[in-house]
Amino acid sequence: MKLFTKKILLLVLGSLIIINIFTGEILGAVLKDPKVPNGEQFVWRWKTSENRQFLSIITWKITTRDKKPVYEISLNSGERKKATYIIDKTNLRLIYADVYEVFPEGRCKFTIESKDEKQQLSYNFDNKDKSKVIDNHPYGYNGFILPFSLRGFPFGKMDQLSIYMTPPFIPTNPLWIWKMWGAYIKPLGEEKVTVPAGTFDCYKLELGSSGGIIRHFTTEYYFWFAKEPPHRFVKYQDKDGKNVTELMEIRSKGTIANQ
Repeated sequence: MKLFTKKILLLVLGSLIIINIFTGEILGAVLKDPKVPNGEQFVWRWKTSENRQFLSIITWKITTRDKKPVYEISLNSGERKKATYIIDKTNLRLIYADVYEVFPEGRCKFTIESKDEKQQLSYNFDNKDKSKVIDNHPYGYNGFILPFSLRGFPFGKMDQLSIYMTPPFIPTNPLWIWKMWGAYIKPLGEEKVTVPAGTFDCYKLELGSSGGIIRHFTTEYYFWFAKEPPHRFVKYQDKDGKNVTELMEIRSKGTIANQ
C-alpha cells in the first residue's frame, strides 16, 4: 500500500512539473543580465506597414533604483517618440517606463510602473486620462521592450521558453487587452544577417502566443541578436515582413563597468 501511494505521489508530482514547464511556472528569472557596457549607444531604423520610416537613438546606462542595479534605457525618435525605460539588471524585467509617442490617431503620454507584484498603466490620450492595474506575473515581461530584454535569452542552452507578457501598449486598442498573456520564445537557429550597420552572425528567435484568446490578436514575430556577447539587437520583423526594425549604426560600444 505504501509503495502504491508513493507511486501515485510521484506520478502527480511529475504531472505538475510537466504542466508547470509548459506554463512557465518553474522557470524563475528566465532572462539573465547580458552585461551591456555602460554608455552603449546605437541607432535603429523602423519601417512600418504604412510605409513610414523613422530613426531612433538608443542609449544604455547602468545605474541604481531603490538600491537595486538597473539599466536605464533612453530612446529618442525626435518628435515622434521619446521614452525612458528602467529594467531590472538581473532579470531584464520592466520596472518603470515613461513614454511620449505620436500615433496616427493622436499623441499619447503614458507611464508603466511595476511595484508590489502589481503593474499600473496610466495614460493621457485624446485629452482623456485613463489607468489600469494588473497582476504582475513573476515571469512577466512587456512586449514593447523585448528588443532590450531578449538580449538576455539563454542562447544555445534552451529549446523553448515559456513566459508571460503584455502586448505593446496602443491607446486605440481595447483596454482589456492590456494584461499578462501566455507566450513562448523559440530559437530557430543561427543566420548571417546584413543590415545597414553591417553583417552579423546572429541567433534567430520566434515569439508567439502559447494559447488562449490572445491567439486572435497576435501572430509570430522574429528577432535577430548578434551571437557575440552582449548580443546586440540586429533586426526585428513581423510574420508578413511589413514591420521591420534594423540596426543602422553602432555609435558607441560603451565601457565595461563594475558589473
